Amino acid sequence: MSMETLNRTGFDTGPTDNWIDAIVYGRASQDRKGLMRSINDQVTDCEAWCQPIRWRVARVIKDSDRSASQWRKKEREGFEEAIALINSGRYGGFVTWEPSRAGRDLEIYVQLRKACQRAGVLYLTHGRVYDLSRSDDSFMMGFEFLRAEADANTMRERQLRTVRLNAEKGRPHGRLPYGYRRVYDEYTGVLLRQEPDPHTGQIVRDAARAVLAGKSVWSVAMRLEDAGEPTPMKPWVDAPRGWDTNTLRQVLQNPTIAGKRVYRGEVIGDAQWEALISWEDFQRLQRLFADPGRRVKGGGGTPAKTLMVHIAKCHYCGRPLKRAVRRRKGKADAVKYQCQFRGCYKTTISQPGLDAFVEEAVLTWFERPENLSRIAETNDGDDWLAQSAAAEGRIAALRMRLDEAAEQYSAGALSLGMLTKVEQTLRPQIEEAQRALIPPISDERVRELVTSGDVRAAWADLPLAERRTIIKVMFDVRIQQTTNRGQNAFEPERVLMEPRTR
Repeated sequence: MSMETLNRTGFDTGPTDNWIDAIVYGRASQDRKGLMRSINDQVTDCEAWCQPIRWRVARVIKDSDRSASQWRKKEREGFEEAIALINSGRYGGFVTWEPSRAGRDLEIYVQLRKACQRAGVLYLTHGRVYDLSRSDDSFMMGFEFLRAEADANTMRERQLRTVRLNAEKGRPHGRLPYGYRRVYDEYTGVLLRQEPDPHTGQIVRDAARAVLAGKSVWSVAMRLEDAGEPTPMKPWVDAPRGWDTNTLRQVLQNPTIAGKRVYRGEVIGDAQWEALISWEDFQRLQRLFADPGRRVKGGGGTPAKTLMVHIAKCHYCGRPLKRAVRRRKGKADAVKYQCQFRGCYKTTISQPGLDAFVEEAVLTWFERPENLSRIAETNDGDDWLAQSAAAEGRIAALRMRLDEAAEQYSAGALSLGMLTKVEQTLRPQIEEAQRALIPPISDERVRELVTSGDVRAAWADLPLAERRTIIKVMFDVRIQQTTNRGQNAFEPERVLMEPRTR
């Protein structure tokens, strides 16, 4: 061999026509900053192994921040690409720094072995070449992948123990919750404490205070969005979603902000960090979020034009009514509320008539002293969450009994008269249990209205959005189908209006 064919490292650099084209694959489980330093080191070692054995590195594939265990949550796009290239038959070698870089799961090894055997591809790892078509090499690689899987299982068990111990002691663990910051020892890097962040912590306090005072979650979220506040998203997300109702609700529904430690979705005790809001205020927030009467579908953040749009519901399908304008010769002829659900379309009612009727019924109800006392009684609702959970269980059990009776009637084992008696017995019990699901009235605007000297004057001063909120909180309004087809007159007897107090 001439000196021209040797480079200064002593490796053969002669003609490369008979060299093997190889795929180099590198992977790291955690690379949140996207630096991929450990992967680059892997690739450098793999390239150094290839040259002495006359392998040409034709493709380099990397999977950053990707686990290879059976509990992985992200797909490994790079590894799937490597398998596809092996199956293509254009390459003769596959290279990883160690078997665990390819996978920590025996199923991955089986997939890799089949691909290499079909395409006649050799596997280079730890600086040694394996031919997976040979039984001894296949066995050795199987043992290496089995050991990598066992290591992954051991690491996971340690992590679970650490998480459980930290939870039992109220220590922080995992992702940093919004509203807090963590302080580390500048020399050892050990976590010292988790404490409220001066800026984001105040955002959480202000948001909770605003929602409890009666502001909508949407308006508070839009205020943060307009102010340009970063959302509590992972810092490596390129295009995070802006503030919206779901984002803000997730922050305010996390018991962490009330100084509680959560483990597997359940509060297990007090945490070691300072609370941003009191536990009582946190529970009040959850009562607000749990009340379906306070949420109106179809609004989309657009201000409502009329009082009862998306609040009044169809008596038959239960969906909120939408506003519909009938036009003749380009001019508005009549405005109505309609059920526009494709499977129903049963309800239509005059918009001016319903708005005026409901408004008068609301004011009349608030002016009665006995009703004001009912509101006051519902304000003591610290045990509502526990009571509502028990009520939900009772409702489920009663409905199951009712369903069983219906099945027996269908099978001929129960008479129609007996089924009717069962329904007459169980229906009132279900309705009584459902009343326990109604949360206490904690909306500040309702309290201000009922404590004013003149309810009607105070109501007249309220903007439309405030009136709609009070009606949502206090009343359930359903509209029955008309019996007078072709008549445009408002029919008050079709309006079923019930107060939402217990």
